[in-house]
Amino acid sequence: MQEVAQIESLVEKILTFSENYPELAKEITTVSRWLFVLLAAYILLIAIVSLLSTRATPEIWGYFMVEDGTNFPITHWENVIGRSRSADLILPVGTVSNNQAILSRHAEGKWLFKDLGSRNGTAVNGYQITSGKKYLIGYGDEIVMGGLHTTIAPPSLEESRNNEVMRRMDKEPVAPWKILLAITLFQLMTIIQLILGMGDDISAGALMSIVILSIVMWAYVMIFKALGRKGFEMEMIAFFMSTINLAVTASSDPEGVVKQLVAILIGLGLMIFMCIYLRDLDRTRKLRPVLIGLSVVLLLVNLLFGTTKYGSTNWLSIGGFSFQPSELVKLAFICVGAGTLEELYDKRNTIMYAAFSLFCLGCLAIMGDFGTALIFFTTYIIVSFLRSGDFSRMVLTLAGAGIMGLMVLRFKPYIASRFAVWGHVWEFADDQGYQQTRTMSFGAGGGLLGLGAGNGSLKYVGASNTDLVFGFVMEEWGFIIAVLLVLCLITLTIFAVMSIVAGRSTFYTICACGAATMFLVQTILNIFGAVDLFPLTGVTFPFVSTGGTSMMTSWAMLAYFKAADMRRKASLAVGREVYHA
Repeated sequence: MQEVAQIESLVEKILTFSENYPELAKEITTVSRWLFVLLAAYILLIAIVSLLSTRATPEIWGYFMVEDGTNFPITHWENVIGRSRSADLILPVGTVSNNQAILSRHAEGKWLFKDLGSRNGTAVNGYQITSGKKYLIGYGDEIVMGGLHTTIAPPSLEESRNNEVMRRMDKEPVAPWKILLAITLFQLMTIIQLILGMGDDISAGALMSIVILSIVMWAYVMIFKALGRKGFEMEMIAFFMSTINLAVTASSDPEGVVKQLVAILIGLGLMIFMCIYLRDLDRTRKLRPVLIGLSVVLLLVNLLFGTTKYGSTNWLSIGGFSFQPSELVKLAFICVGAGTLEELYDKRNTIMYAAFSLFCLGCLAIMGDFGTALIFFTTYIIVSFLRSGDFSRMVLTLAGAGIMGLMVLRFKPYIASRFAVWGHVWEFADDQGYQQTRTMSFGAGGGLLGLGAGNGSLKYVGASNTDLVFGFVMEEWGFIIAVLLVLCLITLTIFAVMSIVAGRSTFYTICACGAATMFLVQTILNIFGAVDLFPLTGVTFPFVSTGGTSMMTSWAMLAYFKAADMRRKASLAVGREVYHA
C-alpha cells in the first residue's frame, strides 16, 4: 500500500508541474519522444548485433574414418551417412545407399547407429544388423556398409585442447547491464509520459505494473548471471516489447494492466520451466503423446463450450477468466512437429504429425478462426519441409490447402465477408472497413515520433490494442519504434535459421524454426491486416498486443529459441555438459 501511495504522490506532483508550467512540460514531452526513439534503437541495436554476431564454434565430437584413409570430422549430434550430396557424411561409392544410416551421439563416448533400410545392408563388428533398429557402438567398432569398411575414432587430446582454446576465443554475448539500464530508463520515461498524457485517468496499479516488470527483469538477469549464464539478448528483446505492451494496455484499458503483468510473469515462469525441461532430449520426446492428448482435449472442449467473439468461437470462459486454447496448443504443435534425425525417417512419426495437424486445422476451421488456422498451416508447411526436404510434397500440400480454403470461404460467410472488403476498405469506411481506415488514418497521424503514450485516438476503436495494435503503436509511439518492434521478431527468425548449422539436434533447430514461423506469420497477418494489405484475420502481434494467453504463449515460445542457442554458456536451455566433447 505504501508503494501505491508513493506512485499516487508522484502522479500528483507531475500533474501539478504540468499545470503550472505547461510550455515547459510540452517541451519536455517533445524531447522525450526523441529520447524514446534513441533508447529503443540503442537497446535493440546492442541486443540484435550481439545475438547475430556471436556464433558457436563447431564442436568436433569424433572422426568417421574410411578404409581408403579418408577422415570426416563429426560436427553434429546427428548425422546421415550415405551417397547423397545432402548427407552429412558422404561416401561416394555405388554400393552405398543415398541415405544408408544414421549416426547419433550418445552419452559417455558412445554412438547410436541405425540402418535406414539400405540396399546392401550394414554390419557392425561382423554382425549383420537389422534395418530400423538402433545399436549402441563405440570408438573403434568396425562398420561395413556396401562392402566399405569404416570406423569411428575419438578426437585427439591435442585437438580437444585446441577446440577448448578456440571456444574461449569466441566473442561472448554482450554483457546485459547497459541494456538493462537503457530499458529501465525507457520504463521510467514511459511512466512519466503516461501520467502527462492521461492525467487522472491513469491508475496507480497500471504504473506500478511497469515498476514491477522492471524489478523482475533485473532479478531475472542477476539470478541467472550468478548461475553462469551469459546470453540475455532474447529476453531483453522480450522485456522491451513487454514494456510497450503494458504502455499500450495502460493507454487503452488502465484496469487491465495488472492482468497483463500477471500474464507476463506466468509466461516468464513457463519459459524458464520449458528451458530446463528441454535440456533432456529423451524426456522431451516422451512428452509429445501427452501434449497431443492435452491439445485434443483443449480443442474439443473449445468446440463444445467455447464463447464466440468477433465471429470466432475460440475462447473459453471459466469462473470469469477467459483464455484461448488455440494459443496454448501452439506450444504443443511445435514440439510435436519437431523430431530427431532418426524420427524424420520414420513414416509413423510423419503420419502422426500430419494427422495431428489435420485435426488442429479442422477444429480451427470449425471455430471460424481463419487467422490462427493460417498460422498453424504455414508452420506445418515449413516444419514438413525441414523434416523431409521434399519441395514437391510442399507444393502438393499448398494446392490441397487452396482447395480447402475455397471450401471454407463457401461455408463460412463471416470469413468470406472479410475477403469481400479486402483492398476496398475506403469504400466501406463507416461499415466493414471502419477498423482498417481508422488504423491507417490515426497511425499515419503519429508521424515518426508519435503523439506520446496516452495521447492517441485509435484506442477508442474496437480491437485497437489487439488486432490493430501496430497502428496503435504508430500513433502513440511513432513509426520508428513500430518498425523496430517488427525488426525484433525478424531478428529471432534469422537466429533460428542460423541455428541450423550449429544445432545439437534437428529436434531443437526445427523447434526454433517452427516458433520463428509462427512469430513471423502472426506479425505479418497482424500488420498487413490492419493496413488492408491482407484481410483482417484477427490475430495478435507477439508480445505487443493486449491479451493474457497470447502474452504467455509468446514468452513460452522463447524457450524454443533458447534451446537452439549453442553459444557457450549463453542459454538456460542447454546444460553445461553439452559444451564439452
